Amino acid sequence: MIYHRFISILLPCIFLIFSACADDAEPDTSFEYTPEEAAEEFSLGDEQLAFWDNIQKHCGNAYEGKLADATPYYADDIDADYIAIHVRNCTETLTHISLHLDDDHSRNLMLTKVEGTLQLKHDHRNEDGTEEEITQYGGEAPTPGLETRQIFYADEHTADILPQRSDNFWFLDLMDDETFAYGVHWPKEGNSIRMEFDISTPVDPPPTPWGY
Repeated sequence: MIYHRFISILLPCIFLIFSACADDAEPDTSFEYTPEEAAEEFSLGDEQLAFWDNIQKHCGNAYEGKLADATPYYADDIDADYIAIHVRNCTETLTHISLHLDDDHSRNLMLTKVEGTLQLKHDHRNEDGTEEEITQYGGEAPTPGLETRQIFYADEHTADILPQRSDNFWFLDLMDDETFAYGVHWPKEGNSIRMEFDISTPVDPPPTPWGY
């Protein structure tokens, strides 16, 4: 009798303890974005290897930018007084460029080596570090490209989550020693956007991107 009464009291207490722990649990922000393959397993052409090296020369630096050109569709979406990038995480297979618009630190450009080419993905995070509903879109660059410019056409994942933009392509462009450009073209609808960054003058890094 006493034993059953003890169990009847103990079980609700255990339930309340676990419920409280679940409510107070922090969101999982321990994300990894590193290809598993070793860098030497990738075979890239001379142009893409040179482009990779040219981008990684800026590792650790942050640069302010501006909206250089945009059709109304994108101009309405990118309305910021402060635009900056931070080339913040570089490995043999990854170049992570965070993109900051005022207090929005959700955008990340993930340039990686994949077999035979380069891939650009857009990693979007909520403020608590979790992935946004629309994320990981982008694609691979056709070879060989240029030492200063690579174009990335929408892949199958992008077509699945954004079917209306399956013809999108993005670009990274080291225009000259002073200017780096990033943008996207949406040929079907005639929309485009281009941001330009002054890579001649590093600035103080912006806050850590959400989730990292």
